[in-house]
Amino acid sequence: MAGLAGGALTFSPYSLALEGAGPEALPPVRETVMVGAVQAALADIGQGGEGGGFPLRRSDLLSGLPAGSNLQPVIDVPDDGLPLRMTSMLGAARQEWPADVELPLRLSQMVSTPQPGAKEPLWMTVPDQPGQLRQSRELSLPLPGAAGIGQPARAGQAFPGSGTAPMAAGSGATGSPASGGGQGSGQGTSDSSSFGAFGWEIPPIRWGGSLGYGLQKTTTNTGYSSTSNNVFANLSASSYIYAPWLARVSGRIGLTTTSTSSQSPGLSGEDSNRSANVVGGGEVNMFSSSRYPFRAYFDRTDSRASGTIVTNDYVNNRYGMSQNFRSEDGISGGNVIFDRSEINSSNGRRDEVTALSGGYSTQTGIVQNTLNGRYSLGQRSGTDDRVRLIGLNSAHIANVSDTLNLGATMNYTDSDIRTASGFGDSATNRGQYLQLYTYGSWLPDFEDLDDLPLTLNGGLRYTSQENQFGGEGFSAQSIGGNLSGMYRFSNNLSMSANGSMNQLTQSKGPSQTLTQLGSSINYTGNPLTFGKFSYNWNTGANANWQSAVATTPSNTMTSGQASHNLSRIYTLGEGQTLAFNGSQSLNVVNSALVGTTQSLTHTVSANLGLSAAERFSGSLSTMVSDVRTTGYLEQHYQVLNVGFFGQGQLSQVSSANINLMFNWSDQSFKTVDSFGIPVTQNAQHMTLNGSAAYSHMRFAGVRGLRYTLNFAADTRLRDDRLYGNVNGEVDRARFALTNRLEYRIGLLDFRLSLTNNEVGGKKNALLFFQVSRQIGSY
Repeated sequence: MAGLAGGALTFSPYSLALEGAGPEALPPVRETVMVGAVQAALADIGQGGEGGGFPLRRSDLLSGLPAGSNLQPVIDVPDDGLPLRMTSMLGAARQEWPADVELPLRLSQMVSTPQPGAKEPLWMTVPDQPGQLRQSRELSLPLPGAAGIGQPARAGQAFPGSGTAPMAAGSGATGSPASGGGQGSGQGTSDSSSFGAFGWEIPPIRWGGSLGYGLQKTTTNTGYSSTSNNVFANLSASSYIYAPWLARVSGRIGLTTTSTSSQSPGLSGEDSNRSANVVGGGEVNMFSSSRYPFRAYFDRTDSRASGTIVTNDYVNNRYGMSQNFRSEDGISGGNVIFDRSEINSSNGRRDEVTALSGGYSTQTGIVQNTLNGRYSLGQRSGTDDRVRLIGLNSAHIANVSDTLNLGATMNYTDSDIRTASGFGDSATNRGQYLQLYTYGSWLPDFEDLDDLPLTLNGGLRYTSQENQFGGEGFSAQSIGGNLSGMYRFSNNLSMSANGSMNQLTQSKGPSQTLTQLGSSINYTGNPLTFGKFSYNWNTGANANWQSAVATTPSNTMTSGQASHNLSRIYTLGEGQTLAFNGSQSLNVVNSALVGTTQSLTHTVSANLGLSAAERFSGSLSTMVSDVRTTGYLEQHYQVLNVGFFGQGQLSQVSSANINLMFNWSDQSFKTVDSFGIPVTQNAQHMTLNGSAAYSHMRFAGVRGLRYTLNFAADTRLRDDRLYGNVNGEVDRARFALTNRLEYRIGLLDFRLSLTNNEVGGKKNALLFFQVSRQIGSY
């Protein structure tokens, strides 16, 4: 049988001898027993010779003897349940363990190959000592390039903490990998007083940096212009602590000096100033491959070296951490993230954003539980703006069976918003909202009438809200339930009914109960095909009743609607398709309180799909809708949406990525002014949101010349940074267009860019040039 001696797999037949080899052809005596025994055993078994009928067995003493050697004859050792044992030196002459002594299995460190000039390898073992924690490198095979790993021990040096005697010089033995660095390790050498004597080494450090010069010129449509010259130097490095799996670290430090001259309309002469700033940062990643990775970072940047248009130059200090964790079975997990950004502008103003978020999910039996929370605080000096937001939500979902689902949710928000008004003072708005909701649904499969074609949904809800605007406050609570059901008579005809009851309590006014009942019937026709066109239609009716609330009497509403649509898909060419859809709907509502209202809606949409094999895919979609309402609340509403999405390679050296959405709406409605005279009001709204990018890696056929075109738009002008987005821009640009050229030759990098944008109704242009020289190999 096969045995394991000292961590090495060994073989021995029942009675085995090596023959046909003289002493001069044998391996060194320390390996004679192991190597010769294996070769002879395999030869006997393969040729069916003497001993070939015996299986490989386990022996506590390897005893194959080469022919002509001066060792003792073969010792036949029965394998009657002998435990696995080890010997610290294989091939000792006539060495046998007493039968009543059992040695436990111990770990062998390595079979070391001879070093140059040595004559024989040595089987080294770790002595039998009480277990103790050691650095992992003491039990590792030689791995060149890591700190303290794979470095041979110096002559006469003992294993750290092993208690073994020093090895003689020239023995060819390789010492513990934890020992000090030796020649050829690539990590330098250490004497006994250095860290290497304790198994610690300075790990390999990857470093590099850059030296450069930048020039930027800014102009605006208001007549303001400025020119800045900056010189910068950066140094970056990365390495690890103890081992890469424990902690990976990186850092950057730099110095930027800037000289700026500016001219403003209405002022004579130039305004000049000089400044210097230290930039840099660092990052630590611990246990990145484990179930609980940790990351901490710090970063300090200067806008004057970024090549972006800003209203005022600033320095951004940002730091944070994140901790993720996951259970061993993968069922539970969560994270905690902290981020903070502090911006100090050249005009003396300060912008701070703090964000803390976390989440946890687990499964208990059939219930899936999730919990998420977030806290953010944004504040600005000068304008006295301050926004504090707290959000907490949880969800618990149980799939009781294939048809029955139960769930519960909790949502809580707390906001404290203080913003500057157009008159110079601040307006404060405080609000709190809590909602508890539990629900259940029964959704059986429906394939034919033999199945029960009934679907039931129900829920209970509690809400509480408090609002305070200035000196005015308002609070309200509600509790109620709802139940709805739908019965399908066939795949075409269905009927539904619903009811709800809610108890309303307000800070101003008595408690009220609101009851609502409703029913509906709907019929969907079978799809029809006319040539290559597909036609669908449906119709339905609704009846609803609402109880009286306070001074508002009860109300009954009935309605009916009908709609139809026509669609077709055209194939324009290879990889090009055009999908067309047109629809029309009519809705008539009669209310006992306000009368009859009719709405006629027309909608046309088209989608052009583009694809080029597996390199590029995209689509261009558009939708136009027109809604005309007569009777009560007469109005006319029009909508236009255009979207373009695409990404992929245009050629081997160029690519594009587009995600743009354009929305336009126009609403006109009739109302009555304070004198009772009918008037028509009109409101238009237009937004453009998204980005588009094009890049070419060999612009104008010049190798190494890269061109990039970026367009970004966001006309919504949301103040994301004040509302807790640490990545939000300081200056919110409606439009920005950037053309950039980059070229590298050797270790020199050149960058030239032209940026145009619109911020706060002011149009700006920035010409930026930068040249830098790389050092090191970071």
